Amino acid sequence: MTTATLDTWKEISEAAYQDLENVVGTENVSREPAVLDGYAWQPTINDDPAKWVKRPVAVVLPSSTEEVQEVVRICNRHGLKFKAFSTGWGVYSGPTYDNVVQIDLRRMNRILDIDERNMYALVEPYVCGAQLQAEAMKRGLNCHIIGAGPACSPLASATSGWGVGWDGIYMSYGHRNLLGAEWVLPDGELLRVGSSDSGLGWFSPDGPGPSLRGLMRGSTGALSGLGIFTKCALKLYPWPGPSRVRIRGLLLDAKAEIPENVRFHLCFFPDRNRLADAVYRIGEAEIGYLATRTAVAAFIYTFAPHLLRRIAGTSNLRDVLSKGTKWGFVIMLVGASEEEIDYQDAVLRRILADHEGLSIEAMGVPAIGSMVFMNFFRVTAIPMVFRMGGLFSTALDRNDTWDTQLDWAEIGESIKRKWIERGGILDDLADNPFMALYESNMWAHCEEIFQYDARDPKHLASLEPMFIEFSIAAIEKCMEPLSATDARLRKLVSPLMGHYNEWQKKLSGALDANRAADTGMYCDEIDFDFSKVEPELKAKLDRLTEKFRWTEEGPPS
Repeated sequence: MTTATLDTWKEISEAAYQDLENVVGTENVSREPAVLDGYAWQPTINDDPAKWVKRPVAVVLPSSTEEVQEVVRICNRHGLKFKAFSTGWGVYSGPTYDNVVQIDLRRMNRILDIDERNMYALVEPYVCGAQLQAEAMKRGLNCHIIGAGPACSPLASATSGWGVGWDGIYMSYGHRNLLGAEWVLPDGELLRVGSSDSGLGWFSPDGPGPSLRGLMRGSTGALSGLGIFTKCALKLYPWPGPSRVRIRGLLLDAKAEIPENVRFHLCFFPDRNRLADAVYRIGEAEIGYLATRTAVAAFIYTFAPHLLRRIAGTSNLRDVLSKGTKWGFVIMLVGASEEEIDYQDAVLRRILADHEGLSIEAMGVPAIGSMVFMNFFRVTAIPMVFRMGGLFSTALDRNDTWDTQLDWAEIGESIKRKWIERGGILDDLADNPFMALYESNMWAHCEEIFQYDARDPKHLASLEPMFIEFSIAAIEKCMEPLSATDARLRKLVSPLMGHYNEWQKKLSGALDANRAADTGMYCDEIDFDFSKVEPELKAKLDRLTEKFRWTEEGPPS
């Protein structure tokens, strides 16, 4: 732990600790430094693994909504803050303040109901995607799983965070699938959002009565900055395959029995325009169960990083991958019958022919078919993304039209290429977008992935300038940068986006008079340290800020 963190850390008072013990029992609360340090170590999405998040003063494991309410009330009484997480994935799961009680929701891990007729599931925070998917599939249903993997909490991404996945073409994305939530407010009061509050069942997040979804999560979620969600209902979707997909092994060694009603196509097009038009056609035809645009090089660095290093140093092979397969697209088809899967397959092949595309049907390749099916169907390959350098991050844009996101992928590639040539990040051939589709393929998501080695000082020194360069590019293209979790960028871009964070701060003040919630990832703002940023970039950002800043009269002309 850094010296600064140790210097500011204080122990919890005896009275507060005793109150926590009285609520959850002595075995479900701890203030042992070694235990607390386990929660303070959050390497994922951390610029430098030598950094730790702030050490909490205590960690508490409630098992029910009532216990969560009491823990939150104790924090209010004793002048403490709280920060909750479920499965936890990254630095945003930990405290940003001193004097924070970490509320670990892992004991709240039950699927409370699966309503087969109305196709929804009622879950607690620690239910993970794989757990829900396995139970849903037994009933001929399936659930949305975000790209971060099946170990993540569907409740968290739907109520408090974000996340898109390869299944977006069929199952949309997290908060679009939310059908109601149980919300412990920052003062400990309980609010049920949607139809559940009227005792009519968990079928609508927006009433009877006014919808509160915009307040509870907005674009990205408050990450516990507005309270804690202890239950939520999520929409489920048909799964016409077997009730159990039998898998042996793990990751590269995985062998899965591929259902007969599944096809998996690696599609390639001559140029961007024909790729874009073909994807729109696929949306109009309403085919596809999973889909993504991910560069071929991304598959290689995930599954064979040493091979990618050799390819990167070989100009001919590099050109083949970075140019010859640049406009690729991956799609999995699933049919409810032999006739339907044959129909979908024929439609896809017609679209490919009309746009001069070609396809490799990967399920038929013995060496990779079953492994590819398992890793895409359940998004299990995410741990392997760390293999190349140890850490990765993304230049993350928000959701926008498919054409706009293709623009963003090209912008990301050009910025990355410059930093690869400087030795500031690892060479993954630069073109490495993770693009997911939804809303009949008119709407999409794109984040440009980059790899770095935190043991390399040159890589660490490159992260801040890259952060600003990606942000400038997003502002220039009138796209939303990743402003949700970073207090520095939030302060920079809020004035350019209708001063949205002023409203978030007002909402926080209205619901949290005692400032008990840890709002560091929700609405706090801090100044950005431009000492590592080139003066030309800083000057460009200043010009853009002046051009796009909202005034009291409204948006810029």
